[in-house]
This record gives sequence, structure tokens and C-alpha cells, in this order.
Amino acid sequence: MGLATIVLTIIAGVMSFDYVNRRFPPKPAPVEQVTEQDAKAQTDPAAVKPPGVCVERDGSWRNWSWPNVPMLSPKCESAK
Repeated sequence: MGLATIVLTIIAGVMSFDYVNRRFPPKPAPVEQVTEQDAKAQTDPAAVKPPGVCVERDGSWRNWSWPNVPMLSPKCESAK
């Protein structure tokens, strides 16, 4: 019974693939045009880059705004 359910689910997914692709086409990525003034106004990306994620001495995270935290992040300079 379980194998029949899995097979029917796979068959239904394959059969509905074309319908889903026609009904929900992927959206093209927006093309960003850079003017001459914008090119002059841009600065060095390395200078604008925010500091990396690091772990404080008490175990709290610096420069990480999401609830999930990255594994194996380096210790902060002040915590070393």
C-alpha cells in the first residue's frame, strides 16, 4: 500500500510538471543599468564590506542579525 502511494505521487508530480511550469513561469532577473554618474559614485567594494561574523567571549554573536547562527565562526578580535 505504501509503495503504491509513493509511485502514484511520483506519477502525479511528473504529469503536473508541464502545467506548473506554464502556470508559474520563472521571473527574469531585473537588469540594472549603471549610468556614468553611478559608476563614478561607486567606491571600492572592499572598503564598504561590513565586518564578518564572529563569536564574542560570552558566546554571543556579533554582526549576525538572523536567528540561526553560522557554525565554526571565528572568535572576535577582542575575544582572542
